[in-house]
Amino acid sequence: MQNSVKGQAKAPRVFRVGVVGASRDAFAALSRIFGVTRYRTRSYQPIPIAANAKHVDDAIDLIILCTNNPNILQYWLGRRPEGRALRKPLVRIERNMEEGERVDAYTISVPVNPARLLRLLDQYTIKELNFFPEFQIGGDSTDLCETTIAGLKLLRSDGGPSNKRHGLQRALVVDDSLAVRKQIEIEFGLLDTEVDSVDSAEAAIEASNKTAYDIIFMDVVMPGMDGYAACKRIKRTPLNKNTPIVLLTSRSSSFDKIKGTLAGCDTYLVKPISHNDFESVVNKYFSEIRTLAR
Repeated sequence: MQNSVKGQAKAPRVFRVGVVGASRDAFAALSRIFGVTRYRTRSYQPIPIAANAKHVDDAIDLIILCTNNPNILQYWLGRRPEGRALRKPLVRIERNMEEGERVDAYTISVPVNPARLLRLLDQYTIKELNFFPEFQIGGDSTDLCETTIAGLKLLRSDGGPSNKRHGLQRALVVDDSLAVRKQIEIEFGLLDTEVDSVDSAEAAIEASNKTAYDIIFMDVVMPGMDGYAACKRIKRTPLNKNTPIVLLTSRSSSFDKIKGTLAGCDTYLVKPISHNDFESVVNKYFSEIRTLAR
């Protein structure tokens, strides 16, 4: 077994926001707005970037472009600077926007409404940066709150960058909990991955003898045969002997990890599992299919 990932569904993250073209007063105003996010799951740290910058540090997660200067706008929209953040859409703060004017998805008008700006950035981090800790797999509650539903709609909406992964076409999900199976199916659905779902280890072995899977997510504690025994059996099948198997459990003791290693498990995920935990495992085995930045 290569690694263990402990679920932290509410792990905080600070996003570094590059700010281009803002006056000293405008930058100070943005800093005050971002200050209220300090204790949230998502927080934002503004970083000033020169209007004529040739390169943007890869530590910058996204860029806000203040477009009061047309020369700045032309320079940055022409993608002349280099940097990881330039592969994603820019957030634009526009002046003199006409009422009812059609704007890009990540555009906000001056004067800036603080709540609207933070809501836009939250949407950006879900859709473009794939940060969505609100969605839990195997948590205490199986209810989907409004934030979760809104985030899922953003992730599933058309027109955004592809979430597909190379080589990830079909997955097997094994769990005796219907709620957990549905939650993992949602995650794979966001990757356009076909899913077979079963509720027992015995059914998983039967499925693995008939179908070659690209990855298998399997619960450890189930009625009848447990996940360890099923993992060992699946690793002996001709079709899935090399398939990554991710064991799902609420226990993370050294003894449990040793059992997983002996069974041939590739990764160990501890419930509750966040969207980002799920993504980190998928990204380990399957690279993202890149699309051109808009």
